[in-house]
Amino acid sequence: MSIEKFLLIARIQMILFAIGAILSLIKVKSKQQYIMLLGFALLASVTADFTVPFLKGSTRNYAGSLYNMIGLPLISGIYYNAVGKRHANVFKFLSVLFVLFALMNVLFFQKISINSYTLIFESIIVISYSLYYFYWLIRELPTSQLHLLPMFWINSAYILFFSGNLFLFVFTSYLVNVLNNDLLVYWTLHNVLGIIEGLMIIVALWMDLRNIRLLS
Repeated sequence: MSIEKFLLIARIQMILFAIGAILSLIKVKSKQQYIMLLGFALLASVTADFTVPFLKGSTRNYAGSLYNMIGLPLISGIYYNAVGKRHANVFKFLSVLFVLFALMNVLFFQKISINSYTLIFESIIVISYSLYYFYWLIRELPTSQLHLLPMFWINSAYILFFSGNLFLFVFTSYLVNVLNNDLLVYWTLHNVLGIIEGLMIIVALWMDLRNIRLLS
């Protein structure tokens, strides 16, 4: 795997997320709140992907950690609104716990290396959200055509991305510190899953615009 191919795949992922962020702003007054939060999450991801390559050393690590500390609370907000604003204390508690964990990790443990512990914790939380949402969806059945529900695609995108990357995050420290691996191939897989996630989110946002047009 050449660095050029790696960077190309990373750019495709960033472009897809940027498209998603733009779609989330179309007919913004008619958007549901979880769609708006998704737009902010996509914008935060694009900003991080664009700025991190220009940073060096620990500064780069702090920037990535800051994105994670912003991203998980936004995702919590997405699920909180998607399930009818239930279990507010659970979503708040997990968000605060994650931010504190991520902050402690970058300041005292993985100061320079990839914050894999933070990524592992984030993945477990989002996978738990995703499984709960599927349970809620089966129990509530808000529509008989689930494939037309934007949140169905968003949830599927999240569970695919985070479950697919969880094992990578678990072994990141070992690959880097023991095997001295540059993670080029492994992180390319991470970005490929990000591309699939981006495409599914674009489908979700297109479904949302379609539903808005049908209701107007």
